[in-house]
Amino acid sequence: MKNRLLPQTSKGKWSVSLFAAFLVLGIAANRISSTIGNSIEYPNPINSPLLGSVIYLAFTAAILASLMGILAVKKDQERSILVFLLIPIGLFFLVAIVGFMIANLIGPPD
Repeated sequence: MKNRLLPQTSKGKWSVSLFAAFLVLGIAANRISSTIGNSIEYPNPINSPLLGSVIYLAFTAAILASLMGILAVKKDQERSILVFLLIPIGLFFLVAIVGFMIANLIGPPD
C-alpha cells in the first residue's frame, strides 16, 4: 500500500473531520475571547459558559481525532500521512489536560 495524503478508511476520515472541528472551535474560541476582551483569567464553563465550553469542546475534538487515528492505523491499516500527523497532536492535548488536572489538584506553589 502506498502512503497517501488523505485517509481512505472511515475511521481515518473521522479523525480528519474531528481535527477540522478542533481547528474551527479553536478559531471560534479566539473570536469569543477577543470579543469579551480577554478579561477572564481562567475560562471554564462556570465563570464563562460560552468560552469555556468552546475551549473544552476543542480539546475534546483533538483528543478524539487522535484516538480515532490510532484506531484507524491499528484496526484498518490506515496509511494516510495526515492521520499520522494528527495522532501526536491529539496525544499532546491529552497529556496537557492530564497535567492541568494534576496541577489543579496540587495547587499553586507556596
